[in-house]
Amino acid sequence: MPDEKMKYPLLEFKYDKKPYEELLTLNPHPGFMDRVSIVTEDYEHDDFGRLPGDDKNALGHAAGVLLKLHKHWLSPSEERDRPVRTKKGSRTKWSSLLSFLADLENDFQNYCACLKHGMGNKADLYALTETLLYYGCEDTVWEEVTEWNDAVKEDKNSSKSTFFNFDRLYIRQADRFLFLDNNTEEALKFYALAALPWRTGPSEAPAEKNIDDYSVSFIRQYELYDHISRGVRYPYGTSSQSSAFYQQYNRIIHTEISSSSLSRNLSSFVSSIQEVLDAPTLRKLHRARLALLMFFVITKRHLIPELARLYDDPDKERWEVEITEKSLLLKGTNYSILSRYAAHMTWKSGKRYFDSYLGLAKAAHLSELLLDELNAEDDNEEIAYYTSADVFSYMLPEKCKEEDKKDDRLGKLTVMHLSYMNDPNEGKTLQKAIYGPSYGALQKGRKPLDVPFVFVKCFSPRIDYLPMWEMYGDHARGCCLVIDWEMSKWMEDESEPILYRVCYLRKQGNSYIVLKEDNEKLSKSCRTINSQLQELHKVAEGIAEEDRHYLDDVLGKVLYLFKDSSYSYEQELRVIYQTKENILHTEPKNPEDKPWLFVQTPFPLQLDEVILGPKFPDVSTRVPYLQEQIDQMCEKNRHRNAPHHPLRDRLSLNAETARRLGIRPPAGCFYFL
Repeated sequence: MPDEKMKYPLLEFKYDKKPYEELLTLNPHPGFMDRVSIVTEDYEHDDFGRLPGDDKNALGHAAGVLLKLHKHWLSPSEERDRPVRTKKGSRTKWSSLLSFLADLENDFQNYCACLKHGMGNKADLYALTETLLYYGCEDTVWEEVTEWNDAVKEDKNSSKSTFFNFDRLYIRQADRFLFLDNNTEEALKFYALAALPWRTGPSEAPAEKNIDDYSVSFIRQYELYDHISRGVRYPYGTSSQSSAFYQQYNRIIHTEISSSSLSRNLSSFVSSIQEVLDAPTLRKLHRARLALLMFFVITKRHLIPELARLYDDPDKERWEVEITEKSLLLKGTNYSILSRYAAHMTWKSGKRYFDSYLGLAKAAHLSELLLDELNAEDDNEEIAYYTSADVFSYMLPEKCKEEDKKDDRLGKLTVMHLSYMNDPNEGKTLQKAIYGPSYGALQKGRKPLDVPFVFVKCFSPRIDYLPMWEMYGDHARGCCLVIDWEMSKWMEDESEPILYRVCYLRKQGNSYIVLKEDNEKLSKSCRTINSQLQELHKVAEGIAEEDRHYLDDVLGKVLYLFKDSSYSYEQELRVIYQTKENILHTEPKNPEDKPWLFVQTPFPLQLDEVILGPKFPDVSTRVPYLQEQIDQMCEKNRHRNAPHHPLRDRLSLNAETARRLGIRPPAGCFYFL
């Protein structure tokens, strides 16, 4: 057991940033300022960069802009110590600074244009680049460097190909992002710049072999940092005592670690990296980078459970500052809303906001526990997807043609937006359960039109089941696709999307309960789920009404995994996407109609069987073409995937359809074409 001091190791971890500020300084005063003539007038002209003196004019104007910036700019530490300004004064100053920075970025781009035409020099470019980084113009630098490198690869800038191989500078900027801002995303962008390959000419080797004052060999380090930031194991041996935190990191990220072991390892890990980070030197920065990156990965995974424990701690208010700081690291996770709410607390302080925040964190933890209970990935059962023949055709070659740029959709499922579901209470059943009688009161008045970007695909273990045919199989005129879900994901080595079971809630008075008779495959989990829902109800009661939309955001996917018990005959399974990326649109047959939104699975389905419905029309004339299309789809996807795992694709008739056609299949079997 960790001692009392390490009760909340992730919250307690803190390192002194001051030594890193001193170690990772940038020069805001480039050397050319002391020797160029200041240019205050507009110096640009058509075809700028080709005339003699253009480079001096760009530097001279940049020098003038820098003199203005020096008068008004405050360092972060100075800004913190400055008395609060009036809003009007603040806006005026900020507007001026933005104008100066825009001018500086323009001068930088103009100087780069001169370099491309043989004017200017590398030393001044370096000084100007460093100055831009000091003033926060890192996006402009990054864009220019990557553009220059792309041109080098195409031999467009071969005469001055290595003008931008300022690896040491990019590493320093990346370190500033990492150690001073705790911004992993931006840090990795600049570590990547330091790992870019450069050529000195069309036939020469990468510049990393020609070490100069600017460049270093950094590819291996960058690859390791990128590897760790994605939350995977430290890939090298960790036998030495000095590498103890590497070992602890590997133990912590192992998914099967027990809670008691996790607690011990978190405390040990935090203590180990504290020692690494407390005395920074340039020689030890590699280990410090790894230590901090590992801490960020671990925090994103395990901060929520730690905050959930804090929810019931009577001494919780003493941790408010630490909570605000660490919650910012949740940006980019499924619980980014907690990061935004924590930032909200910095200017709207008060016990209500603090309590609501911890309630949201507790709800996030309970949501994860519920998702674990409903996870159906390891059940190894076949699942069925009922659909119309028309919708099925969008998986087949006839609708997935290369010339239409739709060949990547072959065999993949379309996952439609939540708005097109047949249940008007989608996402609301769980809300009713946790909010109780107050839920109806919250729905009065005007309703916001903000629809969540949630996409759902539904499956059932009921294969060739008449009620499912009627509801989802185009009134029995469609198809039932029998899917080997495990094989589908295994063939493409995909972890997402996750297959979940739907849990059915039965209303009893003013409350909802999970019953075994409504949830066949969840019978062993009913007690646990009921307990978690009760906890969630208590949390919801403590969150102010105006903050309940945050709670809905935190619950995320789990909102769409609970339905009313009247649907329990379906025993539904689902995959859920919450995303604003890679959204596709249907093509309406009527020009006046608006497209429907959908996403698609990242892998083609491994079909065991396609069953035609009891009322499938024109079987004798349609089946040959359908069989051909299915064969082509399976063949193409077989070729694309591992060939030593053959598909068991079959086209079958529903038994009733076979009888209607006068076909007598053997007892207990379908008729296979």
